[in-house]
Amino acid sequence: MLTTKQVLILGAGFGGLASANLLRKSLTPEECQITVIDRNQRFIMGLVNLWILSGSRSLEDSQVALDKLEDKGIGFLNEEITDIDPSESSITLGTKHNKLEYDYLIVALGAELAPKLIDGFEDNGSCFNIYDPHQVPNLRDKILSLKSGCIVICIADIPYKCPPAPYEISLLINDMLIKNGTRNSIDLKIYGPTSISLPIAGSKISRDVVSLLNDNNIEFHPLHKLKKVLDKKTVEFENDQKTNYDLLVLIPPHQVPQVIKNSDLLGGDQRWINVDKFTLRTKFKNVFAIGDVTEIRLDGGITIPKAGVFAEGEAKVVSQQIIDEIKNNNDSYNSKKAHTSKFDGKGFCFMEVGNKKAGYIDADLYNEGGPTIKLDPPSDELYQKKLDFERSRLKEWLT
Repeated sequence: MLTTKQVLILGAGFGGLASANLLRKSLTPEECQITVIDRNQRFIMGLVNLWILSGSRSLEDSQVALDKLEDKGIGFLNEEITDIDPSESSITLGTKHNKLEYDYLIVALGAELAPKLIDGFEDNGSCFNIYDPHQVPNLRDKILSLKSGCIVICIADIPYKCPPAPYEISLLINDMLIKNGTRNSIDLKIYGPTSISLPIAGSKISRDVVSLLNDNNIEFHPLHKLKKVLDKKTVEFENDQKTNYDLLVLIPPHQVPQVIKNSDLLGGDQRWINVDKFTLRTKFKNVFAIGDVTEIRLDGGITIPKAGVFAEGEAKVVSQQIIDEIKNNNDSYNSKKAHTSKFDGKGFCFMEVGNKKAGYIDADLYNEGGPTIKLDPPSDELYQKKLDFERSRLKEWLT
């Protein structure tokens, strides 16, 4: 007798939406009920923040209602997840403490932004969290109204979502200032906590990125970890150096969501959920974690980047495992059957440089000889591919 399995997906980002759609395409409603749970009502890709900043897109035109999932036979609950109990195979929702049980759980809650961890940041009207799309329109207006001074971009800590993002932001601001006729009177600086610009990409590509910044008169200051915002004009770093600014653009600290901190999914001094690097399984039966909420360590102390394309790749692997088990009516936790679906550590991202051009970073992080990463130079064609990347995912997931 067929028993309908319950799959709960926590989070409606890249990983959650990809998982839900892949499962629905391969499993009938009689085989599997799929429910996506997210506290947001709408989905917006993080990369769109750059287009809102540059003025090619508005915030209002960039959000898609998540209840469109219902039209695809996927349940959607706009709820806050207040408890995860993997030992009881259940989660708790909202103020009414409604409990839901599952046969499979995919945790795709992403990373939580924590600008409040930077002392003085939230009390200052000249500081902006660039990862918050609701702050970006105001930041754009401030940049365009600034006639002279200094714009400072600070990477507060690592890891953060989309490693090239701070450099894309600086190059787009550079492009905006040139078109606004104010570039010659405004300094543009980036401060980061690491010794090179892109640790995940290695020294060669990091030097290429810094050369690109230098070519555009953008200063890069490594080994400057942000300590606090002293006032509306000054920030201080942990090396005791200070710098003045007129506008401060923050890449905020990232942390695991509080509901994960309160659960048994974290152990000891873990900052993120540990998973098997190939299957994305946690230590709990039928519980998977994908995307930014996880940490997969590689040789050399680097980790899988927090980027949507990696979450999407992991979602494919997790979904296939669940599909195989449901189709085979097989409890794999006690099974010796080896799954053929394994995450390969491959991913890519675009690096926008302004003037409707973008570069392309291609990564093979599980390569036997060590991670390999290649940077293709900026072009009009790659910028169009970035636009197509967003369009194709939205079409596949929510239309």
